[in-house]
Amino acid sequence: MAKTILELKFEEEIRDKMFLAKKECNYNPTRFHQMITNHGGVGTAKRLIAQAQKTGNTSDGFTTLYLCDRLDLTMENSVCKEEYRSLFTADEIAYCKMVLGITES
Repeated sequence: MAKTILELKFEEEIRDKMFLAKKECNYNPTRFHQMITNHGGVGTAKRLIAQAQKTGNTSDGFTTLYLCDRLDLTMENSVCKEEYRSLFTADEIAYCKMVLGITES
């Protein structure tokens, strides 16, 4: 199935963040890159969110970026953006906001 322009934009954003993470945090997310290649950006995000919700643990990448003080480079940060809201369920967005410590006011 062809990806929508919005799905392609989301995927491009998380790929860009992946390269920034490598450059700025010395983190090379090989498995994440493989997942994007195999499942696309949105599919990868949905799989990682579901896994984290099931296990109660964030991904190794999230932890690495947290320790680098760069949560802005996480996939979860992109999921929370207003422009991508239509790609994810309310539950997926709520989970990402929770792990990022974003509270609604």
